[in-house]
Amino acid sequence: MQIVVIAETEHGAVTRPALECVEEARDLASARDLRVRALLPGAGLEEQAATLAAHGADEVTLIEHEALARASADAWLAALEPVIRPLSHRSYGGLLLLAPDTSHMRAWLPRLALRLHAPLVSHCLEVRQDGADLVFVRPTYGGARHEHMVCPGAAVICATLAPNARGIGRGDVRRRPQVSHVHPTIDTARLRDRPVRTIPADPRTVDLREAERIVAGGLGLGGPEGVAQLWELGNRLQAAVGGTRVISDRGWLPADRFIGTTGKIVAPKLYLALGISGASQHTSGMNGSETVIAVNLDRTAPIFGLADLGIVADVRRLIPALLERLTPEPQQGTKDNDQSRQVAA
Repeated sequence: MQIVVIAETEHGAVTRPALECVEEARDLASARDLRVRALLPGAGLEEQAATLAAHGADEVTLIEHEALARASADAWLAALEPVIRPLSHRSYGGLLLLAPDTSHMRAWLPRLALRLHAPLVSHCLEVRQDGADLVFVRPTYGGARHEHMVCPGAAVICATLAPNARGIGRGDVRRRPQVSHVHPTIDTARLRDRPVRTIPADPRTVDLREAERIVAGGLGLGGPEGVAQLWELGNRLQAAVGGTRVISDRGWLPADRFIGTTGKIVAPKLYLALGISGASQHTSGMNGSETVIAVNLDRTAPIFGLADLGIVADVRRLIPALLERLTPEPQQGTKDNDQSRQVAA
């Protein structure tokens, strides 16, 4: 059996979700004495092979073309199918193709799975070996339950791993991969999707699992008025807005915005917890955050145990004070947005 990870980059570096896939593949391969191969499409990414190796890749194939540096589903499908199809031959004893569950992967990977006549198991929390079967663990019933899936008889299985499902370790910089290069031929004139530019995601609508900054609130906000200020603070900080299940159940926050065991699992660079006590149901969904700043009136609140910086204060007084000091971000005009849509079309 072969285990292949499809990695992606952002701003010239391998993304955290891609490294999570490599580590998940490494754990799976170690139990069966297998090798992990990573495919990295893009341009000028030679240095990233070492990063993939540090997190568990034994072999790294750099698929190099300028068109692959952009999120073009057509280009990625045209470049990767010729590389992956030979690996899917039954003589190899099976193939697991693992990729991060991101918007770009969701745009083209289902098309590849269809061409390979392979099942696609999306948004997995874990992939593990159980006897002769690979077991894929996925959330169901809105995250309240987990289901275990197997694909009996499938020679090729495509799967995506939910971002922040496992987190990443420090990495072993002593590991050295076997690096190969592929230079595909891509007819850019025939690509049906041609990204023009990348527009930063609206913090009000971005998926919490992909947000780099999150402001989150709990019962300490006091009510809907406090949540409205939380949204304004998110706009000023260009951060996504989330919260606890308690305020979501009360209707103060949309159901897709609560963070915790049965909600979204997040791992932003900055997590600002406002009026959150720190119940385990919530903290299990954000304990992978790089930097945590907690504000709570109760100095014994469990959230301070996770915080890099703790502030004992009333958030109902602190948030208005912050808003007074933060200058509102200028918003793009409708005309500019309309022109962008016309160019992209």
